[in-house]
Amino acid sequence: MLETLQNAATQMLTAFLLNYISALLAPLEWALRMFAQAGALRDLTSQPWAQNLIAGTQGIAAALLALRVAWEALQMATLRAEGAPTDPGALLKRTVMAGAAIFTGPWVARQMLVFGNALAAAVAQAGLGVGLEQLDLASLVAYAADPFRLLVLLLPAVVLGLLIFFQAMIRTVEITLAAIISPLAALGYVSGGGMADVWWREVVVLSTAQAVQMLLLYLATVFFATPTQWDSSQFTLGPFLFVATLWVAWRTPHILRNYAYSSGVSSGMSSVGQVAMWRVMARLPF
Repeated sequence: MLETLQNAATQMLTAFLLNYISALLAPLEWALRMFAQAGALRDLTSQPWAQNLIAGTQGIAAALLALRVAWEALQMATLRAEGAPTDPGALLKRTVMAGAAIFTGPWVARQMLVFGNALAAAVAQAGLGVGLEQLDLASLVAYAADPFRLLVLLLPAVVLGLLIFFQAMIRTVEITLAAIISPLAALGYVSGGGMADVWWREVVVLSTAQAVQMLLLYLATVFFATPTQWDSSQFTLGPFLFVATLWVAWRTPHILRNYAYSSGVSSGMSSVGQVAMWRVMARLPF
């Protein structure tokens, strides 16, 4: 009889604690989804001031393209008069590609913005993936009762969380700047890439950084919300892994740029950008 009452009391206490923890995890997951929405890239290119700046840079880029093509044509004519081999077809191809990129660059930046937001939203909808039955209640109580772990968790989490949030705001400005200067970057196609390739890589990094940061924030939450047994190494390292993951999330843009510029991904992204540009050109009326 006494054992039955003890088991019943244990089950009631466990159910109460699970409901309490569920009430804590739900707001945490909600906060992550809110970060995905609040930190999403904003499309500022439809604002009148942005439209005026884009139109101005397109006009300047078109004039510079005309001057560049005239100079290239003059040099080609001089070489041809001297009997040197020339390739006017390649010049025409690069000129048409640069001209199309001048007027489609802002549109490409907007589409990458939409893609980046959709990718981040998909990551945010994944959920924590933590079942309440997997939580170790004793470890959670030990986490809450240890002031050292609370100090290690709270201070870096607040600072890095604010930095990550402001990074999301900064990316909105950067993607807007990328859309504005895209006509000038398109002039790089005349010389075979150059600034145009750099612009494309930056746009890819800006549009994917939010999704990668969301993934790392979920990973940090897992380290925080799913401790293991108190005598395990992960229980001891959990707070440090939590802070380390937030640090990596803060450095995400730098890490992605290193991957884009130091690996074969850069050339692959440039090829994809050129293929996409040729597909856009194929739909133009001329």
